[in-house]
Amino acid sequence: MDYIVPISEARGRLPELIKKIAAIGKHLIITRNGRAAVVMISPEELETLEVKAHPELLKAIIRGEEDMRAGRLYSHKDVFKDV
Repeated sequence: MDYIVPISEARGRLPELIKKIAAIGKHLIITRNGRAAVVMISPEELETLEVKAHPELLKAIIRGEEDMRAGRLYSHKDVFKDV
């Protein structure tokens, strides 16, 4: 469940609302004149959205996960042995 709060209420309760939203991982929707004006999300969710919006990065992550499952792994020493 997202929290929907008018801007007039959010002004006075912002620190409390941020703490509550961060603890439970929900969205905070701040309204102005009865309409959504902004949505606050956690930094982790923003990062997830950015990754999903970048197709090449998402493909690279999926390939990396497939390599891990298939045992195609290299140690730190192997990767940097010639450096």
